[in-house]
Amino acid sequence: MKRSGGGAVLAAILATGCSGGKPAEPPSPSPAPPSPSASAPASKPAPTGVPIVLHAHKVGSKYIYLTKQKGNRRVYVLRADAETGQYFGTNTGRSDFVRPHITFYGANGKRLTADAPAGTVVERDKAVRMSGGVTAVDQNGMTLTSDSLRYDDPTEVIHGQGDVVLHSPKGEELRGDSLDWNLRDGHINVSGAH
Repeated sequence: MKRSGGGAVLAAILATGCSGGKPAEPPSPSPAPPSPSASAPASKPAPTGVPIVLHAHKVGSKYIYLTKQKGNRRVYVLRADAETGQYFGTNTGRSDFVRPHITFYGANGKRLTADAPAGTVVERDKAVRMSGGVTAVDQNGMTLTSDSLRYDDPTEVIHGQGDVVLHSPKGEELRGDSLDWNLRDGHINVSGAH
């Protein structure tokens, strides 16, 4: 996603750090390496420092866009009115979107376009979440409504949750508690059907 403005300020902040004007302290001597018997399993370091926070808003007819790809294949394109993103480092990003409109692309021309009042993309688990009441339509005119929707990137499955209703182009209706829609093969499974 292309963002503009504030690059020089951000570079200056990252280059100078947040020392608060204190003079640098002399380096302390390195501690002796631990003995082999005292070594503990290495743990993943926690993100440190100040997060980078981004705010972006639609200007006129120019929306915020985010495109996810796997190799040369588009996975989804997200369009939104506004974004607030927070990043601590690699794989630590989280972006919240206002009025996301997302087109998910599956295999063999399968496509699902979803709209909701709010959405979140979490980089670590490669998930897209939509909430506040979701309406989605596939390439054949099948319509899904649900309270929330979650897209899991590794499995390419969309999970609808809460007051799920499916409408076929022929006027058939199926209601349930949850739904799994596999974009790879088009298979739909509704749980708690009534």
